[in-house]
Amino acid sequence: MRSILSINFFMSIMFPTIFALGVKDLGTQTKLGSSLIIMAIVGGALVPPLMGIIADNVGIQQSMFLPFLCFLTVIYFGWKGYEIKSHSS
Repeated sequence: MRSILSINFFMSIMFPTIFALGVKDLGTQTKLGSSLIIMAIVGGALVPPLMGIIADNVGIQQSMFLPFLCFLTVIYFGWKGYEIKSHSS
């Protein structure tokens, strides 16, 4: 039960972090970048039904691979996709 509640907590702080880092330093392209990030929310509407199809045809355990891939993408972005750059004057 603690694990399930912990997952919800960490997922709730992922989107604001991804959004803030995703639009940082976009300059004049900020509106376009933010709209693309908002459209990515569609994944939340497409992944569960796709996961259900996989679960029905292959199995529930195998369907968990799909959210695993989604989390790997987020982890990659947090680990390699964003690096602090030093500004030299």
